[in-house]
Amino acid sequence: MKYITFFFAFLFTFNVLAETSLKELKKEAKIDDDGKLNLTEFHHLNSPNAINPVSLSDNSIVGEKSFRFEVNHGECGQEPNHSDCETERERSELSYGWSDEDFETWKKEKWYRFYVFVPKEFNNLAPAQTSIFQFKRFNPSRNLYMFRYHHGGLYFDFNGDTFYPGPFYHLKFDRDMRENWTEVLFNTNFHPNKDKGFVRVWVDGQMKIDYKGIANHPKRGKRFNLRYGIYSSGLDRYRNTFDEKIHKQRVLYFDGVRGDTSCKKLLQDKNRCKKLLSQNVKEYFHYFPEQGWDTSKKLHQYDLVRLDEPLKLKNNRIDQTLEHKHFSKKEIDFLMTAKGNDEKCIRDQFFSGLDLLRKDTVLHERYSRWEVVSVLKEIVKDCLN
Repeated sequence: MKYITFFFAFLFTFNVLAETSLKELKKEAKIDDDGKLNLTEFHHLNSPNAINPVSLSDNSIVGEKSFRFEVNHGECGQEPNHSDCETERERSELSYGWSDEDFETWKKEKWYRFYVFVPKEFNNLAPAQTSIFQFKRFNPSRNLYMFRYHHGGLYFDFNGDTFYPGPFYHLKFDRDMRENWTEVLFNTNFHPNKDKGFVRVWVDGQMKIDYKGIANHPKRGKRFNLRYGIYSSGLDRYRNTFDEKIHKQRVLYFDGVRGDTSCKKLLQDKNRCKKLLSQNVKEYFHYFPEQGWDTSKKLHQYDLVRLDEPLKLKNNRIDQTLEHKHFSKKEIDFLMTAKGNDEKCIRDQFFSGLDLLRKDTVLHERYSRWEVVSVLKEIVKDCLN
């Protein structure tokens, strides 16, 4: 009898956590003073069957509560035109707008702060990717910036959906983040003019990114929003690398997420803002997951990817005069036209991604991202032998 009683007590407690409502989360965000941010919704691709995706925790650095995010194996969502479940993704995220609007707007300076706590037992599923804080623009839907948690710790990513694919910029080592709260400040104006745009990042009070250049798409970046939590992608890479079938549980804590129009309004500390803005970056640490570490004393100035470049076809085959900066003509032709056992070999590793590839063509910007290119090249190498 005592075991039955214990079971129902456990179940009751568990359900309370799992049923944390958006209303409760909004209330806590306002208690912590989220400034001009507006918590709008659970991400629409959060799994409807998730065990405990977002809940309130006593583990806090601002106020009495923090937001606890959890993702377990198979917790993926779907919508009419996209399925995380079919594209190797799992997530638990919250979506934010600005003030009373559903979306934010460009060409205006914004400041953001968040604290993230990484438990000692956090499972980093690299070489799968994990985004923890990202900005997503709309019409068309493309990522702008991402804070990622990967091998070695926290990174900043000028995302390849909008910018030329490049390295991650290292912000803080994993060993220094475990069981600690990390403060991150992000400042930009999302400006499409290369002479006006900028991006700055500070971690625990130290400037890590000081970029001047195009900070948004010049025609398609007028509306966007903020999402944060845990967003895992490329999960097949984790399974294949470690010969695993189950994705381990991931748990992170966020607190004090806040946005405003100036450093002074955000931090309410004029002297600290003066100190932050007086800093510069002498050296950047680059990380190419497929190449290893490198350092540079100057941050690359990014240009935008050419989007929607038309594909030239001859009788449903790639035009052999077409050049691609990552794939050879032989690789492109194989991916686009393979049949029989060759096609089966590709599908066994790339799954329904092959249908998307053939629909959108290899010139779609997603196939210029290093994480996609490296996977496809390995598949071609394997299946051509």
